[in-house]
Amino acid sequence: MIQLNQLRLRAFRADDLPFVFAGLSDPKVIQYYGISYQTEQQCEAQMLWYQRIASEGTGYWLAIESAQNQQPLGALGLNDICRQHHQAALGYWLLPQYWGRGMMKEALRGLLHFAFTQMKLHRIYAEVELENIASQQLLQALNFRMEGISRDCEFKDPTFISLMNYALLKHEFMH
Repeated sequence: MIQLNQLRLRAFRADDLPFVFAGLSDPKVIQYYGISYQTEQQCEAQMLWYQRIASEGTGYWLAIESAQNQQPLGALGLNDICRQHHQAALGYWLLPQYWGRGMMKEALRGLLHFAFTQMKLHRIYAEVELENIASQQLLQALNFRMEGISRDCEFKDPTFISLMNYALLKHEFMH
């Protein structure tokens, strides 16, 4: 568990399924997110994925909760961890009722600090859809740099989408 000011980042539990489904089925959350679920039963695959990547050492995802009342707010984590190159991909989502309050910025700072100091990573990268201005601004506020655009690199029915590539190096991280 990572204790922050307003938030706590903790391992997922089985009873988190309803809140994870609420997030990953919400049209506002999944608008720019690469995965979504139609039923809670389908969302069990996401919970299993969190467990699998943790046990394999290829990922580290955590629930974001209020430090005050333990209310779950969202999730964030690292996947595609490459120990050889000391890097990982960053992902995150927050339930819409908590948007615009600085919570994800606090949560990401906590995760990034952990990743650079405890996990000894050197580079953390994120892919963001061109239209996702809020996520771009969040990453830029955390000192991520835009490295380029992967054009038409994903098919999101009914069209191809391009992704902006952001990265943060350990020495660029500001606590």
